[in-house]
Amino acid sequence: MSDVHTTGFRPPLSRGQGVAAALVGMVIGYGLAVDPVVHSAEQVLYPLLWLVASAIALRYLVAPQLGSLSLRSAAAGVSYALVLLSIAGLVGPASGHQGLSVHLGIPGWGPAVFYTGPLLSVSIIPFLTVGYLTLGLLVAVTIDRSWKASGAGLLGVFACVGCSAPLLAGVAGSVGAGSLSATLSQAQYPIATAAFLLSIAGLGLALSRIDP
Repeated sequence: MSDVHTTGFRPPLSRGQGVAAALVGMVIGYGLAVDPVVHSAEQVLYPLLWLVASAIALRYLVAPQLGSLSLRSAAAGVSYALVLLSIAGLVGPASGHQGLSVHLGIPGWGPAVFYTGPLLSVSIIPFLTVGYLTLGLLVAVTIDRSWKASGAGLLGVFACVGCSAPLLAGVAGSVGAGSLSATLSQAQYPIATAAFLLSIAGLGLALSRIDP
């Protein structure tokens, strides 16, 4: 009798699986609601690569280290992320009319939020914003591990090509409010994506070589 009952039993989803399922459901629901026009495969591919790479890095490289992250390492990571966001044109001094606007689009490109205040302009393009924030967290974790292991700290992190590549990604991925509807045939997006993926891989390799 017990065999009959256990045959149809399915273990509950783990927390990670539940979050992943919820996110997939939200993306599908958003896509169905917005019904965006897709002009090329690249429009879908670039955000997908950035978001999947970010999710893997956050889950396996960042999450296990966050609990022991020091304040100075966190500050370095935040500063690094702000530099990337600034170079990419996502954060900068105010320009133009003040206000807030939201643009729907392909998941990853949208929903995009653009805000211009008295002093500051902020553009939130989901896949770029998540990607650069992920790099900031990765740099913070790498610096923290490096300081604790050998005292090399910030200088050691920026000595590797995988850590300097995000600066190229920031320059190549420069965006603005008007570029959201532009085609993706320009070379900047392949370059930015390649540099971003190289950055994730380089920082992951740097972490693996630092003794805990």
